[in-house]
Amino acid sequence: MNVKTLVVSVLILIFTSSCSGTYRAYYQTLKIAFSETNDADMTLAEVTESRIDVISVKRGDRPSSILALAYLEDGQHKWISSDNAMLIMEKGRIVRSLGLSDDLLYLSNLDIDPLKSLSHSAITKHEPKQVTWTRISDRSGDEYGYLTESVFSQARQDTVQVLSLNIDAILYIEYVTYKAPANYLRLSKSWENLYWYNKTGDLIKSVQKISPISETLEITYLSRIERTNQ
Repeated sequence: MNVKTLVVSVLILIFTSSCSGTYRAYYQTLKIAFSETNDADMTLAEVTESRIDVISVKRGDRPSSILALAYLEDGQHKWISSDNAMLIMEKGRIVRSLGLSDDLLYLSNLDIDPLKSLSHSAITKHEPKQVTWTRISDRSGDEYGYLTESVFSQARQDTVQVLSLNIDAILYIEYVTYKAPANYLRLSKSWENLYWYNKTGDLIKSVQKISPISETLEITYLSRIERTNQ
């Protein structure tokens, strides 16, 4: 089943289990996600009116896209895009992807991912936070069993500009390194992921890569930002 078929199934489920007003709200939001514009964008008012959560995602040098939340299951947020892609995330980390040029298939040790243990007090008080996390990753193209290590920086103040808002944020930098030889030559085995949290400890933006050769994914949580700005 491809992603668009999945979306149709979701809409049918919503239609049969919810009132028509809720169905129309989901449909209108998904129309934005599936628009054919070169650079999808939403205003603060449009995000406020949306009855389904949305994020903005920019893949490498491509135009930005709006992704809609299709499912929230077992602590995983599953977001769908207009070009048949799906991002599956836990606590803001991409743990699986579908439809990208370089898909992430599996990550181990997710239960001890530091993104799941960042405390609100540590963020708001700017307490030092430097931890290490090791896992195994599998990717498409017969890329299996890569030992990968992350070291997180201490928190520091920053600002996120989105939806015509300037949001005070705390930034964590995750320094990621492949610890085992790759199956083919790479220019680099290291990269950085970035995570911005607001003053209440909610992740509002991230910049992530699945591997050193993958496209950068810049993810902005539009609905979350709109709710915390109220």
